[in-house]
Amino acid sequence: MKNFIVFLVSCTFLFLLLISPASAQPEAKALVEKECSKCHGIAKVNKASKDAAAWEKTVNRMIKKGAAIKPEEKDAVIKYLSTLNK
Repeated sequence: MKNFIVFLVSCTFLFLLLISPASAQPEAKALVEKECSKCHGIAKVNKASKDAAAWEKTVNRMIKKGAAIKPEEKDAVIKYLSTLNK
């Protein structure tokens, strides 16, 4: 019985971990769609496959070009972008 409970808790944790990137970041997703689509199609963003470090460089470059992403929003945006195409 104890093993079953441990197994059930583990499965629940893994399930929540897998669904959290897409469902827990609606604000970051909306911001990405709004800001990125001002200069280029959102499809370009959605097709890109980058890790967090590459996305950070890209986001910093886009902010310099005028993307309205506040400093307190940047980490959430990078985290969301890092979940794309994984």
